[in-house]
Amino acid sequence: MAAFDLITLDRAEQNIPISSPNTSIVNTLITACSKGIVRHCQREFVQAAYDELYSGFGDRRLYLRHFPIISVQSVRYRPVTVLKIINNDTNTNQQARVAVTSVGITLQRVASGVSSIDTTSVTFASYLTLQAVGSAINALGNGWSAQVVGDSNNYGNWPSFDLWVPNGDIYDPNGQGQGMLTAAGQNAELKMHTYELAGYQWDAARGWLLRAIPYTDPELLHPEDLVWPVGINNFRVQYTAGFATVPEDVQEACAQWVAELYWQTQRDPGLKSEVIPSSVTRTPVSSMTPGIIELLMPYRAHKILSPGS
Repeated sequence: MAAFDLITLDRAEQNIPISSPNTSIVNTLITACSKGIVRHCQREFVQAAYDELYSGFGDRRLYLRHFPIISVQSVRYRPVTVLKIINNDTNTNQQARVAVTSVGITLQRVASGVSSIDTTSVTFASYLTLQAVGSAINALGNGWSAQVVGDSNNYGNWPSFDLWVPNGDIYDPNGQGQGMLTAAGQNAELKMHTYELAGYQWDAARGWLLRAIPYTDPELLHPEDLVWPVGINNFRVQYTAGFATVPEDVQEACAQWVAELYWQTQRDPGLKSEVIPSSVTRTPVSSMTPGIIELLMPYRAHKILSPGS
């Protein structure tokens, strides 16, 4: 059973009243129908954790992409530079670039037309803090050096894996990194959302985050300023959303669709219809039937078209 499947094999077989259905076909149809229902309803149903970027548009509401909201772990604002990386050996390295991936920092340099990757070992799993990552880069040689931004806000002990956003934003839903940023003789500046917001509440059913008291956020000067300030990817939200148990009517819709498609696989694909004497007439299923659509209607999301939500 795939993590996002809406029903189990046992639940699907309740709608296929024969002694031994082909379980391989049924499992394949469960996954396919689950994906189809998610696309039709424009929402996920299975409970999952999300770590996403959002752009503020001066509205009091921030529309999260998944709902119902079960819990919010953190809302962070103000991406700032926390780590600077530079390659100072510009006589040898004509090009130098830095990127953040899901596993660590990639440092690429090009010398006399030959490209080299210097940081296959500088991973978040091996170097848990920004200071540890910076020290590992400084030990590489080949012109590389790194500096954690410090002074009054020393980010050296911040977790290195926070440089990567697993779920990214609306344009990059599978994860958002940084780079490739040029570092040849100049700093490549890696950023994090470092300011924890306190002034917010959420509407669980509709997936809204609402600006609210306390008045602790730096942009909040007056009650009328209870909005999400304008910016591109200026908020990072970590939250859990979905249903702990997929609603029964959604499960029934999925089971019905699986059953209809299963019966279709059991007859001659060249037949346009099949008449069983004293029983029923079956025709191929090309899309969801009206009964399935009716079951899913209360769950179909109507998206608000804005660049950041």
